[in-house]
Amino acid sequence: MHIIDSHFHTQILKKRALETEPSFSFLSGGIDAGCNEEDLEARSALLTPYPHIKLAGAMGPWCLEGMTGTTQDHETMVRRLGVLEENLVRYRVSFLGETGLDYYWNYGTQELQKELFSKQMETAKRMGLRVLIHCRRAGDDTARIIREAVLPGAGVIHCFEGSPVLLETALECGYWISYAGNLTYKSNNSLRETIKRVPEDRLLLETDAPYLSPVPLRGQPNVPANVIHTYECAAQVLGISLEALSERVWNNYLDFTTPILGH
Repeated sequence: MHIIDSHFHTQILKKRALETEPSFSFLSGGIDAGCNEEDLEARSALLTPYPHIKLAGAMGPWCLEGMTGTTQDHETMVRRLGVLEENLVRYRVSFLGETGLDYYWNYGTQELQKELFSKQMETAKRMGLRVLIHCRRAGDDTARIIREAVLPGAGVIHCFEGSPVLLETALECGYWISYAGNLTYKSNNSLRETIKRVPEDRLLLETDAPYLSPVPLRGQPNVPANVIHTYECAAQVLGISLEALSERVWNNYLDFTTPILGH
């Protein structure tokens, strides 16, 4: 079987002394997502021996922590975005991500979050990159921004948490939907129902490692190889074999990782 993990964080795994090599040998493909404008150098070096792992870079909403929207805050954000764009080119990333909105935590202000997200969507459009989108408790605003951005290659809603508005809008705009270990949690029946509404050719699976360990490993450190448990849960919910699901997700991953025509 071909097993992929469409979203994880190697640098954070390394900081927590969690092994990546066994997972990379297990996976047929995967995407290492960025968290800030300065982490690409270290992650690029770490991934050099693993050409089947793709590199993404971006600034997430957490980069705004402590900002209140002052003129200085805006100047700092613009400067950091300039550094990010330079590094996206320097390290030849395959995707822009993860970026997006998070209203669960008070990262800066919601207005600043929307501005940071929108500016990176503009960068992705200009550079011909698909995006990895983070959305937590911000489905309506995320849906509006991705609709307004009109990215030719769209992207993926990573760790989808169940927003009906975001699901409908994302699929209309050509996005993929990726589910993480929270799909396996006993209390998430409503989330499991949403996976049945995702077209066969738009489904991806991930760990978001080192976060969100799936059942039966919940509460333990997460690594990319643990994605197999999310595969097993998804196959059961969809009523298909693990082998059939792995083939479906593998083909979707190949489509997603194919460069956008003309770039």
